[in-house]
This record gives sequence, C-alpha cells and structure tokens, in this order.
Amino acid sequence: MLKRFLCLCMLCLCCVAMPANAAGITNFSKLVTADYWIENNTDGDTVMLDAKGVEAFNKAIRKASPTVIDLADYPETVKGRAVKNRISNFEALDEDLYLRGNKVSDNYKGILRQQVNASAVASNVEVKYAVVVRRSNLRNLPTGEGLFYFAADKDFDALQETALDPCEPVVVLHTSENGQFHYVQSVNYSGWVSTYDIAFTDRGTWLQYVAPKKFVVVVGKSVKLKTWGETVEYQQGSRIPIHHVEEAGYVLNVAGRGKDGNLDKVKVKVAKSVALNEGYLSYTSNNILRGAFKFYGMPYGWGGLKNSVDCSSLLYNVYRTVGIYLPRNADEQESSAGIHIDLGRMDDEGRLTAIKQLVPGAGLYMDGHCMLYLGKSNDVPFVLHSLGSYYNNGKTIRTMRVVVSDLTLGRHTGNSMLGDLTTAIEYK
Repeated sequence: MLKRFLCLCMLCLCCVAMPANAAGITNFSKLVTADYWIENNTDGDTVMLDAKGVEAFNKAIRKASPTVIDLADYPETVKGRAVKNRISNFEALDEDLYLRGNKVSDNYKGILRQQVNASAVASNVEVKYAVVVRRSNLRNLPTGEGLFYFAADKDFDALQETALDPCEPVVVLHTSENGQFHYVQSVNYSGWVSTYDIAFTDRGTWLQYVAPKKFVVVVGKSVKLKTWGETVEYQQGSRIPIHHVEEAGYVLNVAGRGKDGNLDKVKVKVAKSVALNEGYLSYTSNNILRGAFKFYGMPYGWGGLKNSVDCSSLLYNVYRTVGIYLPRNADEQESSAGIHIDLGRMDDEGRLTAIKQLVPGAGLYMDGHCMLYLGKSNDVPFVLHSLGSYYNNGKTIRTMRVVVSDLTLGRHTGNSMLGDLTTAIEYK
C-alpha cells in the first residue's frame, strides 16, 4: 500500500504555468497571494467555530479517526500484544529497496527486523512520557537511513512517516535493541524517533505540554529559536508553552534534553511577531487561507522532509493554528469528521457546482492527493496544494513544490483532477 501511495504522489499530474485562468498551474501575481483570495472571500472573517465549538469538533475527529487520540486520556499501561503488533509492521521490507542507489540486501532487512526488539516487549507495557526537543523524523522502522523504492529517487523515503515538532508531547512505548530509537505515540501518529530527539519527564510535567494553559502558536511558515547553542525550528502549528509575558515579548518554556536524557525546561525570550500568536487563531476562513499561503513556493516535503510539507501536512499544519487537529494522512483526513460532499458520484459539471459553493479553506480529496480550496476567479475554482509531479501528453514531469492551480490538471488516470475528486470537506 505504501509503495502504491508513493507512486500516486509521484504521478500527481498537472500542466505547465499559464496565465491567470488558463489550464494548469498559475504564477499570475494576484492569484498566488493570500490577499487576493481574502479580498474576494465575502464572509472570510466570520468565526466558524468558537473555542467550545473547536473542542467539540476535535472530539468528533477523534471519534471518526482512530489515529487521532486525546493524549491526556492515554492509558498508563497498554497490552504488550498491541505494542508488538504495531512495531512489527514490516510491509515496506517486502519490496525491493535502495540505499544510496544500491539495492538493500536481505541481511540489512534482517537487521532492521531485529532492531525492532519485539521479543523484549513485556506482557503489559507501562508507558513513559517524553517531549520532542528538536524537529524529528518519525520513522516506520528504527533507522534514520533513507530507503527508497527506486534507485535514483531521493525524495520519497519509504520509511518516512511524518515529522514531529519541538515541544510536542509523546508517550514512549518501546525501545530498539541498540537503544538508538524509541517507538512513540503522538497526537495523530506513531513510529520510531531518535533517542536524542526526545527528553523524558514525569506525567505531571508532560501534561503541561499536552494541555498548556498559556502558549504561543507558530502561525508563520516556521520559527527558529536558539537553545543551548542549537537553533531549533518549529513549523507552523507548533505550540510552545509560555512561562510569562513581558511588554516586549514572551519568555517560553522550551523543551531541552539534559545529559541524562531527561527534560530540562529552557527559558527563551522571543519578541512578539507576526509569526507567533498568543493562543490559537480564531477559526475563520481567512485565517486558514492566510496560513496556507505561508507555504506557497516551498519544496514538496514527503512526510515533512526538507523542513517542508506534503499535501496532507499542509492542511494539518494550517488547521492546527486554529486548534483543530486533523489526521495526518490524506485518506484518514478524507474519512474524518466534518461536512462531507460526495463528489465521486457526480459528473464534472456537478462537481464544479458543488465546489463553487464551498467555504474557502475546505479540503478536496482524491486517491493519493489532497488540496485546499481557495475560491473562484472568473468563476473558475482554484486550489493550493503541495504537488509531486504532473502528467502532460503522456509524460511525467516533476513539480515538487507548493503551487496554485485550477482543477484541469491531468493525472496518471487519464482524468483531470476535477474528474478524480472523490470528497470535499468543510471542517466544522
């Protein structure tokens, strides 16, 4: 399944850059700025859900999406059998894989299976509590080496699941045989992270990161903070607990890792800026548009690689700036909570009619890809999305960046993106 999804991402299809309302990707100056779409978004500043509404919607997401959990309610002990089942996912190893252009041997795959250390899982696992201290790759298996399905590929790492941001709380369920990786559960994903990218703490302190009373949210593309001589990047949607507020800015409780591997809170002063907001932004359509455009032109980042976003993490990041925590992957987002419109049963004319009635900021989904709806220009709907590649006249040409386009882009199926759409969702 992962290989198939990777191939779909690599074959997401579109056309070359054209003028404003020509088919394909546009570089027309007005259409590639948030201001244009905000100016044309009549009810864009209307609050769609207040704080209580957001809280209720997050509960609906968790009910509809098994991968999204309430960390505060995570059990202190879990069954070892369940942990073994989760860490023993070796599906990726069934395929031919390549490391630095060379085919991976069966012996190498055997070492990865051994490092999972399944025999060491107790019958009942007492969870441990930790906080991420730097942006960290979450892996399908306990290795940081990139493995690829094609010898020449350097973009779609078969073991890369997502990336976790600093100050993100996790529960630790298991440790690799060599002790270099821990298997963790985050708010919407589980996998292996480097031992040196997390810091252990007690449950009470950990809860201050799970549900901080006061915090700033990164609303720009990212923010870099310097702690203990290391510059650490926080991507959009990251939360950082506030120690106290000063006239000129904030003193933040940044998560640091002591020499013993335990959490040390590092007090970091930051000036107030447009890239940080005290608390979540109001959930308005314009705030979603404004945040999403922070990534315009950025490289396509499979699973959060390249310190960037893929199609689904773009939506995940911008929605968490308003306090909504979606599933991480596109197919799980598509089946999550919200107002769903079944586009798969419609013809193209019906799809266009339905899409034009959406609130800007809604999600559009198809097999292997998702996009954020921006609105209409000259009655043509446009979207913002992190696009892997396009297909034109029988040829695949890699795009690998965040673009604005219409829905006439071709796909490997022979259809346009409009024709392949299955679901539209307004997240409310």
